[in-house]
Amino acid sequence: MFTEMFKIGYLDEIQYQVSMLDWSQGNRIVLNESDGGLFSGKYTTLSQFQNTALGLLLEELGEIGEARLLRLECKDAYTVHTDPDDRIHLAIETNPHAYIMDIENNSMIHIPADGTVWHMDTSKKHMAGNFGGTPRIHLNVRVKLPNYTKGGYHLTISGGSYDWKQELYMDTMSFLNRNIKNRNITGLEKLNERELLINCEHETLVEIIELVESKNFECSVQADS
Repeated sequence: MFTEMFKIGYLDEIQYQVSMLDWSQGNRIVLNESDGGLFSGKYTTLSQFQNTALGLLLEELGEIGEARLLRLECKDAYTVHTDPDDRIHLAIETNPHAYIMDIENNSMIHIPADGTVWHMDTSKKHMAGNFGGTPRIHLNVRVKLPNYTKGGYHLTISGGSYDWKQELYMDTMSFLNRNIKNRNITGLEKLNERELLINCEHETLVEIIELVESKNFECSVQADS
């Protein structure tokens, strides 16, 4: 699930910078902004983080998607999920009992705050939990997806219960992730939780529809001309 990318020698500077941030608005701080959509836009580091340790790391990563600092308080956890875009992780503050869980392989992975930057394959079902007594803070960066271009398909998913993500979202996002990597999907943009714009071959589109309908949801498709 995790592949080491590289190691930085200025983690202490990032830790100090993060310790000075204001977390009063919640447990998520966004570091950059898009000039377009979530997936298709070009991201620029926010001015307050430019020419700082965090800004330097974002520059080193090159063309990326959304970059965020995510804080998990003790006893907090995310639900099981998958993502269409892989993630880049750097542990900034942690404790020995904070884990990312690989659900498919029934394993718990602790990422130490040692300056190592990791690539995470998020096509696999996973969750995160902090079972220690101090907060866990990770830099979490979306791997840039191929830009959506006009002429693809507009997908709208309907139906399902309140817990529809658990019923459908995981399998659908995992499918999108794998097919982006093998280039069956050449562009993707999220309009909202239930609507996507997608560039793909007709065969891949049929597979998506069949996957959605196999879970007793409906998927309507319009040409985005």
